[in-house]
Amino acid sequence: MRVRTVSLIVALLFVATPAAAEWRLAGQDDFSTIYFDPASRRALADGAVLLRALTDYNPNSPQAEPFKLSQKGLSEIETAVFDCGKASYRSEGGSWFAGHMATGSVRSDYPGKTAWSKVPSFYADLFAKACAPN
Repeated sequence: MRVRTVSLIVALLFVATPAAAEWRLAGQDDFSTIYFDPASRRALADGAVLLRALTDYNPNSPQAEPFKLSQKGLSEIETAVFDCGKASYRSEGGSWFAGHMATGSVRSDYPGKTAWSKVPSFYADLFAKACAPN
């Protein structure tokens, strides 16, 4: 019995659930609320900053239908990379979840992109927090 309990505890330590992260509010509007996981923040060798972002969507927003939210899910976790000096962004990819706050099943995954682009307006607050001096 004791060995099984210890094995279960060890197994649970290695299971990282999205809901277990310490999500902090980055910003919100009528369509989405964006959080970030401060423990995931990493400074990269090229001066960029990487961190995980959770976006929780409002299915009652007028933007939900044109965004095709019903096909995607109610939340997503993306690994975002910001070049603070050039105000640029790129995605390392992410996952869509059936429920709010990255709960429920993973509905789909999406790949990262290698190209940099202007920081999207919905990530303006996240960019400011990611690039703030520590």
